[in-house]
Amino acid sequence: MSHIGRHTTPFIRTSMPPRKRAKIEFGAATEDDNPSAAIGAGNPSSSAPSTRPPRYTSVPKLTTLASRVFAENFLRLHHRETLWKERLSVQLLGLPETLLPLLLLDLTQVCPTYLTHGFLVTYFFRGHSLTLDSSLTGVNNHSIRALQRMSTNLRDLEVSGFKKVPDKTFADAIRHLPNLRRLVLRGCSLAGPATMKAAESCTQMQIANFNYTAVTPAALQPFLLACHKTLTVLKLAGIPNWTDATFRKMLSPDLTLPQLLTLKVCRLNVSEAPLNDLTNRCPALRRLDISFTAVRHPFQGTSIGTLPFLEKLYLTSTSIPNPELLSLLPQLNSLTSLALGALGASPRSISAIDSSMTLTDSVLLQFIPHLQSLKMLTNLSLVGNTKLSSSLGPLIAAVGRNCKWLNLSSIPGLRSQHLAPLVPDDELAEAPSRLETLLLNNTGIDDDAAPFLASCASLRWLEVAETKMTSDGLFSVLDGCVLLTTLGLKSCRGVRVSNRRRFFEAGLLLFQCHTLLIQAFCRYGKKKGLRNAEYE
Repeated sequence: MSHIGRHTTPFIRTSMPPRKRAKIEFGAATEDDNPSAAIGAGNPSSSAPSTRPPRYTSVPKLTTLASRVFAENFLRLHHRETLWKERLSVQLLGLPETLLPLLLLDLTQVCPTYLTHGFLVTYFFRGHSLTLDSSLTGVNNHSIRALQRMSTNLRDLEVSGFKKVPDKTFADAIRHLPNLRRLVLRGCSLAGPATMKAAESCTQMQIANFNYTAVTPAALQPFLLACHKTLTVLKLAGIPNWTDATFRKMLSPDLTLPQLLTLKVCRLNVSEAPLNDLTNRCPALRRLDISFTAVRHPFQGTSIGTLPFLEKLYLTSTSIPNPELLSLLPQLNSLTSLALGALGASPRSISAIDSSMTLTDSVLLQFIPHLQSLKMLTNLSLVGNTKLSSSLGPLIAAVGRNCKWLNLSSIPGLRSQHLAPLVPDDELAEAPSRLETLLLNNTGIDDDAAPFLASCASLRWLEVAETKMTSDGLFSVLDGCVLLTTLGLKSCRGVRVSNRRRFFEAGLLLFQCHTLLIQAFCRYGKKKGLRNAEYE
């Protein structure tokens, strides 16, 4: 990178600030319940997963290939000043607006810290869609204010992770964007009442994500009333200082959300009374996340007609009584995603987590027939239920192997033999496991699990952090799982630290060494005149 320092320009940064490791709380998957969301692009530590490009099943679009090539060669091209000024900058300014989000995404993945405020505003602040996240270190208060230039054209705005941008700065920008349909301010911890006041002019809003902001219930109410006829997604996770009393200030008598399909209110310090009141005002609700709340009796007093249409229900770290769950599951006929992680654990403290767990082997065995009856279930999470052990094998046999996404992390009682049902009993009679994502972090598995994992031919994402698996076992998993693109190995002592983030490369190098060794033996055998059987 020494050539970069010799060609400094207003649009290119020459230093990369250190990145802080994100803090993960017990029992939670990620902020968006997606394992990939926890991965910091460019994280240089061994805690980042090992990745490789996916196998192509079709030829990518020409625009996709061109965008990737440009992003990979951006720094080199930009330092050719004559070429950039006379041709590339003009072509970039003339790029169709529909291609800008794709190119900005590729640049963000390849060189986020080299994109300055001036470069972003000049080339990307136009069109109908814009996504900025905190990895873009060139984004500052002036960048947020510059959103005003997009005015009535902007429909889709995502600004996530900017913890130092003031509430007033967001408000000044959003006030000039009345045609927003999607607004994501996830992780902008200072965005609050002023921002909500400005957003009241966005009467056509369909998707609103205010996770981990400073939005108050009182400030949110006018916004909801302004767009209640169009709003389909509302996310309010992890907002501090919400209580039952303040929550009720949002629930005015005339507030209804007839089009709302997704509601996320996890990590709020509220109980079932106001939450049930809110869900009663959402007759079309399909996806609900109330994880890490004080809810004990969900849907109490709720219209029973809503339940059969629920597609997603996340109840991680709640204290819902087991009998109530047993009576609830048979009613969820359309459920595709279910999270029952850390049941009984306090959403505020994990100091007594082992003694407070309510999901035991005997209870889970009662759940299995009900889970098995959910024919559309594809995502299941039991993360952090520390009292589970012997029931995990029957669960995987009846339900887990038929899911596409399964999270059994932080269950110390999980052993390698519990994964045996992943292998079809009869290759002709039983279909292979459908699993594409399997999370087994902080469990008791070892290399004995390798043949079971290798049988999951559809597996694309595997995490075995803090387990006893070694490189030998994982190499055999790679042989069977040719579609695997992401492998999480944090604190996996059986894998060298230097290989944890580059395990796929290590596997390829080992394969090449074996190939060369075999070729050498073959040449030696032919030189000595030996038959194949004698030197193989």
